[in-house]
Amino acid sequence: MFVLQVALVVLLVAFAVFALVLQSQRDTSAEAKRRSIAVAQTFAHSPGVVAALQAPHPSAILQPLTEAGRKSAGVDFIVVMDTHGIRYTHPLPDRIGQRFVGTIGPSLAGKVYTESVHGPLGEEMQATVPVENPAGRVVGLVSAGLKVKNVTSQVDRQIPIILTAGAVALGAATGVTALVGRRLRRQTHSLAPDEMNRMYDHHDAVLHSVREGVLIVGDDGRLLLANDEARRLLNLPPDVEGRHVTKLSGLDPDTVGLLASGREATDEVHLAGGLLLAVNQRPTDRDGGPKGTVVTLRDSTELQALSGRAEVARERLKLLYDAGLGIGTSLDMTRTADELAQIAVPRFADFVTVDLADGVLEGEEPGTTAPGVRRITVHGVRDDHPLYEKGRLIDFAPSSPQARGYDTGHSELVTDLSTADGWYMQDPERAARMVDYGIHSLITAPILARGAVLGVVNFWRSKEHGPFDEEELNLAEELVARAAVSIDNARRYAREHAMAVT
Repeated sequence: MFVLQVALVVLLVAFAVFALVLQSQRDTSAEAKRRSIAVAQTFAHSPGVVAALQAPHPSAILQPLTEAGRKSAGVDFIVVMDTHGIRYTHPLPDRIGQRFVGTIGPSLAGKVYTESVHGPLGEEMQATVPVENPAGRVVGLVSAGLKVKNVTSQVDRQIPIILTAGAVALGAATGVTALVGRRLRRQTHSLAPDEMNRMYDHHDAVLHSVREGVLIVGDDGRLLLANDEARRLLNLPPDVEGRHVTKLSGLDPDTVGLLASGREATDEVHLAGGLLLAVNQRPTDRDGGPKGTVVTLRDSTELQALSGRAEVARERLKLLYDAGLGIGTSLDMTRTADELAQIAVPRFADFVTVDLADGVLEGEEPGTTAPGVRRITVHGVRDDHPLYEKGRLIDFAPSSPQARGYDTGHSELVTDLSTADGWYMQDPERAARMVDYGIHSLITAPILARGAVLGVVNFWRSKEHGPFDEEELNLAEELVARAAVSIDNARRYAREHAMAVT
């Protein structure tokens, strides 16, 4: 490419020099003709020329005058002749009296005539003008001119200057071409045109096939580029490029503000048509590029959901870990139940109640059924709840989740208490108060130890949280299982203690 550029510059300079030479030759010839005409006309109209032509010996008068005029005017010859073309003067005296070499007809008609002839001095460029008397009659002719070799020599003296100027222009052009070529090679990493075309094709293919939106915003806030993914994520029209970012419809105001501000942003989450987009924005002039910003958009809606589920799973593991450390620190059933409630509230449930069979509290072996259970723990986020109070003996109705869980040993999930008829029949008035209070979801988990049921744990949620789900049912069973071992150990300890006291 550089060689082609240099060759092109050389051709341009050569053509320029050639044109200058032709122009110089034409200008020099024109100048020679103009000077010849001026000298001939000046001499023809000089005072005394007409009188000299009418004198007995015109050559004696005119020869000194023409030679003096020739030298002062810078021409090669001034020839005065009669109307028949016989010379009266000539730089070569032996040519006086001979016929003039050239055309005299136009001049005899009163016109100025220029021509190039082969005369006594060689190739000559001459102008012939008439000499008129006061009556307007042509009484003689004057011819003045230059030898062609002298005209050519003036051109030859100009050629070195022209060639020098051409060489300087060629050197300057070559230098500029070299600098531009080096800069282009640096910018293109010395890639050939076909390689650059292939690279740009790949770049365009990658730009519009990646699953990440790309926007380029100019310094004036106008959108310069948007790839296919960005158009999809932001629901942009086909002719969006060239518009100002503040004129883009359908975008969240926070997103528009970020694009218009040009500030740096890293994984900022913005809403766009129901999608959560992670937006990154960086300036484009860090490495000397044009001012503006480049923006990348990534659909993080699913990622946010996965992250939320991962966070929930992490919190549940942390809850189980804390339960393993915080439940069963003593051989006291009531204290163990309180520890379970304090671990679960408010991280898992809004309220927790623990009910144990009366015989279990005395250290007795649990029976297969229990006529009633004693509430030993009530703990929640508020104290003005409508739940049964601590210490109350409760006889759950057979249709209630607690009774079914106690009898079957299986946990039960009630996602919506307002539609649970069996639970509602336990105590309709209190159930209505609980629903009005905002308690709406329940998990009942039996306290199982060595195959026997010791009681039940109830996890309640109010309007501050959503209903329990199946995964949370498993978590509740895990929490109760950790407490069941400690409660059974405390029961056996109470029995052994009572036997010892007896």
